[in-house]
Amino acid sequence: MILDIYKDSFEFASRKISTLLLLGVLSFFHLLLIPMIFFYGYSYRVVKVSTQSMINGEDVPPEFNDFKRMFIDGLRYIVVTFIYLIIPVILFSVGLVYGSWILLIIGIVLFIIFALFAYAAIPHMATNDDSLKSAFAFGEINNVISSIGYGRYVLNYIGVALISFVIFAVVIFILSFIFAILGIATINIFGGSGAVSTLASLIMNLVLFFLIMPYLSVFQSRCSGLIYSLGC
Repeated sequence: MILDIYKDSFEFASRKISTLLLLGVLSFFHLLLIPMIFFYGYSYRVVKVSTQSMINGEDVPPEFNDFKRMFIDGLRYIVVTFIYLIIPVILFSVGLVYGSWILLIIGIVLFIIFALFAYAAIPHMATNDDSLKSAFAFGEINNVISSIGYGRYVLNYIGVALISFVIFAVVIFILSFIFAILGIATINIFGGSGAVSTLASLIMNLVLFFLIMPYLSVFQSRCSGLIYSLGC
């Protein structure tokens, strides 16, 4: 079942290239507030469509339109994610600044727990008339996760995270290798220093944020909606 969700989500994300390109433009300018809001607004739209979908169906990504609605949905998505993760991020940051391993560990543990809840909170909100209140109905969300199966739910979340990380790592490695051969950069992607030309940096960012990030965003949102639908 989990593998079917991944398969469906990969195919779903590639069925409308024009939408991916538009999403890529927003992703490339992700440091600007407005593009970021629209980016997550579309991600929310994918989640909402996916909660009503069948795995391995013939669905296509939703239209890139109704920008007022997309903007509001993006705000909802960002607000919910921010509220869920702000406490663990603060604890982790304070622990990092003051060298407190206890706060660091607590921050990491809470981040994992809250991130798992947020993964279900977004689709739960989408299926309950876009109500922000529903995103924090912990009892209801826990019941949905319980219906899915905690093991299956956590496995799905870990799998999505690992797949996204591996894709990013492979793309960065391939580009770094090509740049090194061409002599426009020497990059150690495992933490060492390296000389990166402006051209190499531009190409790297273009590929990651214009091509890879939009695809993975649709993939992740689709997975989130589909796994949630199993508990409804």
